[in-house]
Amino acid sequence: MTHVDGSARIQTVSDQDNEGIAALLRAFEQRTGVPVVVNTSLNTAGRPMVDDPRDALELFGSAPVAALVLGPHLVRRAQFFAEPVTA
Repeated sequence: MTHVDGSARIQTVSDQDNEGIAALLRAFEQRTGVPVVVNTSLNTAGRPMVDDPRDALELFGSAPVAALVLGPHLVRRAQFFAEPVTA
């Protein structure tokens, strides 16, 4: 993915840098086969950037976000993860 000007800001992480994020990325790759994630600013149109956990939870409650990680906690929106209904 590139920025509107065609540039990209690639970031890497190791266990020494941040063990939790590195583990999350490994788990994401194992589950999806995709070894990268897009890191973007956390805000919605017309609202300021999320600055603290309270802001993040308020955004989660009002935006179509499937999951939110706050430190060691994972908050998931059930309808994004429900098994498909078969007839």
